[in-house]
Amino acid sequence: MNYEYKEKEKKNGVCVSIRDKGENSLLEVEIIGNNVKMVTYIRNDYTAHFEMPLELFEQMYKKLMENHING
Repeated sequence: MNYEYKEKEKKNGVCVSIRDKGENSLLEVEIIGNNVKMVTYIRNDYTAHFEMPLELFEQMYKKLMENHING
């Protein structure tokens, strides 16, 4: 695997990041209040940010894991 997982403390809590070393891209995910914020960095050229309610993120995660286990 060419990925690196890190956790870092931020003012609002913990931020989890996953770096794809081969592509030099990074995904950061953190919970801010009742929202989940995801930011992607691709080769330091492009940054995208997406934010959704925590409840929706939990629903999405649960569905993905159910399909993975039962799939």
